[in-house]
Amino acid sequence: MTNNTTTEILNDVLETLIDSTHGYEKAAEIANRSTFKDFFTRRAASRRAMAAAVRNEIVELGDTPESDGTILASAHRVFMGLSAALQDNDEAAIEAVETGEEYLRTKFEKALEHDDLSVSAKTLLRNYQGELRADGRLIDHLEEATS
Repeated sequence: MTNNTTTEILNDVLETLIDSTHGYEKAAEIANRSTFKDFFTRRAASRRAMAAAVRNEIVELGDTPESDGTILASAHRVFMGLSAALQDNDEAAIEAVETGEEYLRTKFEKALEHDDLSVSAKTLLRNYQGELRADGRLIDHLEEATS
């Protein structure tokens, strides 16, 4: 296992976390209900914290983390869908965020499948998997509330 491989994987995850943060921020702007606005704002803060932890891990491994301006094309398309889907509508906001969350959970799962990922990076990502699953369940509940 090399630090270079680990940092490449972590930078890929980082870019998706950055997109997720921006997606939640956009959802908070567009949502009608204050409950949803607050939820989206808290999730954006959570994703910022996750991104900071991933950045720190990359730095500790001796590499340079991707900047906030760098977004993977596929992750970018997922969260660009958020902007297009949001039309001052709680239901559309939740649906778009749910799509982004599924993408993020898949990104974490794929990263953890790499044999070349360092133990510390695996531990970091595993620590956040529970939160991602819980967020998915919360989004499902929000979706039910808008039905």
